[in-house]
Amino acid sequence: MSRPDNKNEAPRRRRKQSRAGFLEEHPVCCYCNGRRASTERDHAPARIIFRGKHGPENFEFPSCSLCNRASALSEQVTAFYIRSLDQDSSRLDEAEFDKLIEGLVNNAPEAVPFPTFRQNRAYSEMPDRLITIPPMAYQLITLFGTKMLYALHYRVTGKPANPTQRRLVAWQQAGTQGAEDIRHNASQWFDGMIVGQRRNVDLGNQFRFQTGYNERHGYLGLHMSFGEALVFFCVLGPARHMVKLKPKPELYVSIADLGAKIKRRNP
Repeated sequence: MSRPDNKNEAPRRRRKQSRAGFLEEHPVCCYCNGRRASTERDHAPARIIFRGKHGPENFEFPSCSLCNRASALSEQVTAFYIRSLDQDSSRLDEAEFDKLIEGLVNNAPEAVPFPTFRQNRAYSEMPDRLITIPPMAYQLITLFGTKMLYALHYRVTGKPANPTQRRLVAWQQAGTQGAEDIRHNASQWFDGMIVGQRRNVDLGNQFRFQTGYNERHGYLGLHMSFGEALVFFCVLGPARHMVKLKPKPELYVSIADLGAKIKRRNP
């Protein structure tokens, strides 16, 4: 006589089957040019970015474990700064924010904006919440933007980014002239913003994005904003053409290798 299913076993089995089907459909990692097999169904943007970890649907991408692990700290740091910089403090969940602070203090103290941050919350009551972002945090937020660029390239083209391409990843705090410049540049590329959505959950403006792809020339543009906190403009295109730009965009590097470089640079 068979034993009845535990109430949690059926959903767990469905998730396992869904994961297996996803990896079968997407057998290689989209973050390392398919050098390694995909072993994980990665959420990009990561769920830690969103309140209650409720991210938009249909933003899942095939990843190897190395690329996924290499980007974990960048997602944690970016989530912290999005919470810190968002001009609408009513969306700040103190318990979630405390976890982010604790994670940064333990895992990346160099990315914390100032040493006494954990004890100092006065900035949250100020109308202007611009803060100085340390170099370590800047590198990690740029890694986050690069991962999103590779993910959306895969979403649009069905192919991983690769070493024949160069990448431009620019971002600024919302409310600055730099952010306005990014939005102006993006308006030359794109139409209206698309808002990431999830059934039964109001994500508000936590994640808005635009993509534009010129198949003939091989350029992909990405414009993203996260609440009223961070604004990104990213481009991935043929290295032989982008090398002529000033300043010269960086060559493609896998997410695993980018994460390792940041770790070596900041022991």
